[in-house]
Amino acid sequence: MTTASNTDSHNPRIGLDARKMAITAVAAVVFLVTCIAAELLETMAQDTFVSSPGPSLLHLALIAVSGAAAITVGRDLRPIPRSVFIVVTVVLCAIALLKSIFTIDAFGTDTEGLADASMLLSVLDILNLIVAVAFPLVVALSLAAVTARLVPIAEAAAPTAIRRRSCTAVTGLFVAAGTVVLVWLLRTMFVDAMFRFEYGDAVNALGAAVGLVSAVAALRIIAESRSLPADEPALGSSSSGTTPRSARTLAFVVVACGLLLCLESTLLAVGYPPVSSLGHTGWVVSMFGFVLGSLVLAVRTLNCAPTHDTQTRDEESALSGDEESDKSHDRAIRRPAHD
Repeated sequence: MTTASNTDSHNPRIGLDARKMAITAVAAVVFLVTCIAAELLETMAQDTFVSSPGPSLLHLALIAVSGAAAITVGRDLRPIPRSVFIVVTVVLCAIALLKSIFTIDAFGTDTEGLADASMLLSVLDILNLIVAVAFPLVVALSLAAVTARLVPIAEAAAPTAIRRRSCTAVTGLFVAAGTVVLVWLLRTMFVDAMFRFEYGDAVNALGAAVGLVSAVAALRIIAESRSLPADEPALGSSSSGTTPRSARTLAFVVVACGLLLCLESTLLAVGYPPVSSLGHTGWVVSMFGFVLGSLVLAVRTLNCAPTHDTQTRDEESALSGDEESDKSHDRAIRRPAHD
């Protein structure tokens, strides 16, 4: 006889169990932290013209760790997307490493050598700009694809637990979006210096990080609800047996915009403009994408939880079924026996 676990193991739609999902979440957090640290270190080095090898070697190490964390995030993709993702990640990390290495060499060369290397540095600057934008987008796409896959039936939580966890994820999304909007309103409506909120960028970065984690949790909850048996779905039965594409798209938007917003807000919080990213335009686009995506994903996640009315109807139908069976059993006992 084929068990549920064996069926899940051969189902290509089944994704991460609880342990692998925890490893993926930790890898995503490591990627976020290392990317912010690498970008901050590079900006500080360019601003102060640091030529000592210490910070530069640390920058190389941070790029390598971020690449390893990104590969860990996408390790459970399907074979062909996983191969493409690994190749793209290696190429992006190689460009960032080359940019850092040639920048180190440029600081130690004379004027003639620096003029010869200016064209190469210009090309690397353009490629590094592409990396700064593409790397978070690629990782966000991989994270959304991995998290959206169905959960093994044995790992799927009960509808009551899904409803409780969905409320937590929705609260995180609303709090994150509200924090970013509040800081933006304070800076827009009040021009006075005392209302400009000196630590607003740090609050924005923290809110973006909270929204990013909440978006991943919300997508995981929706995937679990679609993994429940057909007779007790939390979100309703799915004809294709997959997480809705709208939920995957919304989670990708929130994660991607959250990564960019957290990165740029951190640079602004320490006093450096996001020169290697899209600047103020990128900050505005990531902010509005993050807020709108968080709000819509929160509403989408609320629909995945079974309502109290549905649960009450299920309990009443179960009780009525038990009563009918008891009555039929009693009638069978009281029925006179025939010789």
